[in-house]
Formats: sequence, structure tokens, C-alpha cells
Amino acid sequence: MDFIKEITEARMTRTESNTRRYSYRDCCERAYLILLVLEMMRKFPKYNNAAKKYARDTSKFSNYDRFRSSATDLYNFIYFIVGDDEAMEKLRDPEDAKKVRAQTTLPLMAVNRYVSKIAQGQEPTAASEMFIKLESVLRINSSNYKRIRRTVTNLDRTSSKDIKEAATKLLYAARARLRSSDIIQSLEALAAERDLETARVKDTTPVISRPDSVIDNTDLVYLQKLVGKNKLFLAIKYIELSQQGKTIPSSVARAFDPAIQLLVDIVKGGPSYVERLQQLQKLAKQQRKNR
Repeated sequence: MDFIKEITEARMTRTESNTRRYSYRDCCERAYLILLVLEMMRKFPKYNNAAKKYARDTSKFSNYDRFRSSATDLYNFIYFIVGDDEAMEKLRDPEDAKKVRAQTTLPLMAVNRYVSKIAQGQEPTAASEMFIKLESVLRINSSNYKRIRRTVTNLDRTSSKDIKEAATKLLYAARARLRSSDIIQSLEALAAERDLETARVKDTTPVISRPDSVIDNTDLVYLQKLVGKNKLFLAIKYIELSQQGKTIPSSVARAFDPAIQLLVDIVKGGPSYVERLQQLQKLAKQQRKNR
């Protein structure tokens, strides 16, 4: 499965200036989430190739000795987790980062073995044990993350209902913590194709460190009705780029074709339909104020 070039280039750690928004704990949490996404993707044959490619791109460098603008987000987050004082200076709170770094010993050999096995298309050994160890070392205290881990690492023994619940929670976490990452597109595509997202699960992701967004997870169900499941992620990118006044790549712009067609149909229907749409907009704004 191909990664869309424009999205890949907008990854979270594309430049060192991007990394100054992250604390050391942010890096730990995001690295853990990316590994969970990899674990989910590799369990589905069509998306196993995307997982293999991401793992290969992560493991192609011999060690995590420096920040690399061409590396994956996972590589760079691990670089910060195991980095020296120079690496900590690139983060948001360098002095705090140095203190937490001194208390953190990542099981790097286990992580490297896990990533290498995925890159080779092989079954990782003791994946569940590695994730449990990471939760302890990286101070991952979220009960939601732990429930996701239990489901994802035992997917072949899990009911479809529980898989949907875990996938939805992982999507919520990724949208809040990995919104601009180089892996979220594949997770979104997997969830859309396999119908893994369910509205029954409420988004309980803490708002702390959540990037500002024009729409939140509760709105995505309705946006999906306009653009379709397969275009939801790109539609989100369209809205974000538009609000930021940035150029919108053609591959992203096409995601809004269904919504544009809806608007064109209303315009062609004549003034009464346009007036109804304007009235609906006023009602929607009022409803939002009353939430």
C-alpha cells in the first residue's frame, strides 16, 4: 500500500524545530502508540506490507545516534528516548527531559528485534511481554492504552466487537497524539476498509497536549457521511490546511469532492435551496454554542 507523498512529508518529526513542541514524556507516549499501530496493521494481510515498509524504514539506520529528518517518526522518537543531553536540548523542556531521561532505560534490543521481525515479515516473539515492559519503562499509565494492547496483541482470540472497540480507541488516540504522523493514514485506511470504527465508543482521550483542531472526534461521524470512510482522513487534512492558510495538495483536495458535489446540487436547485442551507448553518452554529 502506497503512502501519499504529501502526507508523509508532513510527519511529526520532519525538522528539529517541530520537535521543540514535544516533552520527553510526549516522545515516550507517541513511540508507544506508533508501535501499537504497527502491531494492529501487521495482523491484517493487506496492511502487513505497509507495516513491513514502515519497520524497514525505521530499522535501516544502524543506531539511534542522531536526529534524522529523513527517518520515520518512530525512529526519531526513539532517538529522543535514548538520546544524550544534546538530544534533550531539542525538546520542549530540556532540563526536565534530562531528569526523566536519566530514570528511563528503554529495552532497545527488544524493540529492535520486534521492528526487525516485522520488517522481515516474520512473527515477532514475545510481543505482548515487550509492550508490557514498555508500559512500565515509559510510564504509560492510560488504562485505555493497556486495554488496546491486550486486544491487539491477542487479536486472533478476540471477538469482532472487542476488536472494533480497541481499533476505535486506537484511532482516537492517534488522532489526538499522531495527527500529523507518517503512519496514521494507513491506520485510518485499515479502519475504514474493515469497518473497525464504531460510534458506540466515546472519545475519552485527555485534551492535554491535544493539537488544536477545527473538528473533534465526535464530529467525524458526520463528516464521514459527507465524504465517505475512505476519504475521511484526507478530508480532515483538507480542513486543517485550509484553516492554516496553507496550500492544499490535489490528492487531499479530492477528498472533498462529495461535499462539493452536494453544494453544487444545492446551488443548482435554486435560491430556495440555498436559503434553506443558510438557515441550517445558522441552526447548526446555535446548536454548537449550546453544547
